[in-house]
Amino acid sequence: MNTPATSAAAASPAVKIRIDGLSKTYGTFTALEPTTLDVQRGEFLTLLGPSGSGKTTLLQMVSGLTPATSGRLAVDGEDWTHRPVHDRNMGLVFQHYALFPHMTVEENVAFPLRMRKQPAEQIKRAVAETLEKVQLDRFAHRFPRELSGGQQQRVALARCFVFRPEIILMDEPLGALDKALRETMQLEIRRLHREFGTTLIYVTHDQEEALVMSDRICVMNHAKVEQLGTPTQIYSDPETIFAATFIGHSNLLEGTLAGTDAAGNTLIKTPAGTFAGRMGARDAGAEKHALIVRPERVSLGAATGPGMNELRATLRDVVYIGSDNRLMLTLPDGSEVTLRQDPGAETDMAIGQEIAVHWPIAAGRVVS
Repeated sequence: MNTPATSAAAASPAVKIRIDGLSKTYGTFTALEPTTLDVQRGEFLTLLGPSGSGKTTLLQMVSGLTPATSGRLAVDGEDWTHRPVHDRNMGLVFQHYALFPHMTVEENVAFPLRMRKQPAEQIKRAVAETLEKVQLDRFAHRFPRELSGGQQQRVALARCFVFRPEIILMDEPLGALDKALRETMQLEIRRLHREFGTTLIYVTHDQEEALVMSDRICVMNHAKVEQLGTPTQIYSDPETIFAATFIGHSNLLEGTLAGTDAAGNTLIKTPAGTFAGRMGARDAGAEKHALIVRPERVSLGAATGPGMNELRATLRDVVYIGSDNRLMLTLPDGSEVTLRQDPGAETDMAIGQEIAVHWPIAAGRVVS
């Protein structure tokens, strides 16, 4: 198994979904390496990665839309590996809303309940409650064509949540929305998840979306899991160069390991100098290592005491983005370092000037 996950022992009561060695191949092409991980009951787990990383393939195997080549899927301890998709009773939400254009909002949301042959009064009550939760009760009698993109997406969410599935799977559901509406819908989905207590697996390539919404993030690359952890763990303690650079912006100082300092910090020798950091590399014997430091942890000026790293670089540009200034620095070997500065801070630095910057040793992490 390739992931930092759990064993295939009997599921604990907290485990809702157990993915045990699931893989998918198409001839000689591997869409997903054997993957093992547990999804906790009521958890919001995001599968995050670039196109072709295996995240949608994994989601589709959980849904039953794609049969696994090998491995086992269990839900509540019961083997669901070969259970047909129509018998899994999962809620599915995709990027394309797939609303019925000839049905009103109310009828679209009621559809899964009617398919389950629930009593009319029960359907009416459940639809009304769900539309109120997604703030669409005033639009119950409109047709999809009369709604905005965000409203249509909320109808799709309501249709999914209305029958109270224990598991909901979402594949890039906000990909077609503009940035402002996407941010609003992120919070809406997060709120609905918490209110209903559903176990939710969410696929996206948007790192900010994953950080905002998730209880845990499963970072995927090249058909396998790179790292699994909470948003804080993934952002602050990445284990690989890919995880460090895919989530947020990182300053990356590549080099070779050079032992440890007196305090036990790992030393890495780079073209810009030798620096100390916390060891986080999963493979200490890897050929390639790097020290990563987030831009918000880098400060202007020389180090003023112990426990700090310092380097000198040339100021290449200052970019104002509203919330902060981005200072772009160039190192002698041509690589770059970025730091963030309060936009209200005054500075007399000139483009092309050599300056010193520093950061706490604890803010740097050595990865491979």
